[in-house]
Amino acid sequence: MPEETPPEETLPEGTQPGAALPEAEPGPLPRPNLRLTGVFLAVLAIGLAIAWALDADNNDDVAEVGGPAPDFTVPLIGGGRFSLSDQLAADDTPIVLNLWASWCIPCRTETPEISAFAEEHPDVKVIGVAVEDTEDGAIEFAEEFMPSYQLGIGDTAFETAYPRLGLPVTYVIDESGIVTEWFNGIVTRQTLEDLVFN
Repeated sequence: MPEETPPEETLPEGTQPGAALPEAEPGPLPRPNLRLTGVFLAVLAIGLAIAWALDADNNDDVAEVGGPAPDFTVPLIGGGRFSLSDQLAADDTPIVLNLWASWCIPCRTETPEISAFAEEHPDVKVIGVAVEDTEDGAIEFAEEFMPSYQLGIGDTAFETAYPRLGLPVTYVIDESGIVTEWFNGIVTRQTLEDLVFN
């Protein structure tokens, strides 16, 4: 039986037998699909927002517009304490509750505006509470800005009761203890007047 001859290797055109074959150039890397990444991040953000909202609905001790403001007591920078229930019992005035932190640049921007509002409206109780901060950082912030309103330091229970999507955040509580407004972002004197009086 005749031996089968192996098929001859086909060389690229212009290549001599025995010559080294040229190395194949790598092709372009696949481009990332930015559209899918954006969709994924959007879905993730929406899911987190829904989870946060559902958690708030199931917890009577979490502040939400139209509901009672959770009671809290915080130590004040410079001495003393602030209690929401004591303030509501003693004074028939609305309350502006501002959440801030010493490392928060927008908080630094709005503090003089809040201070000016507090001076112009002594009929409104303004209280700022530091969250996600250190005691030393909060004290240094208070000494630097010396606002016309009281500053306190919140604990974990306070931070849970008054949720936020970043800082700063401002809550408005009416004289009956109901949360009437919730504002995420920098406030000005005009913003506060609109939130409290309109």
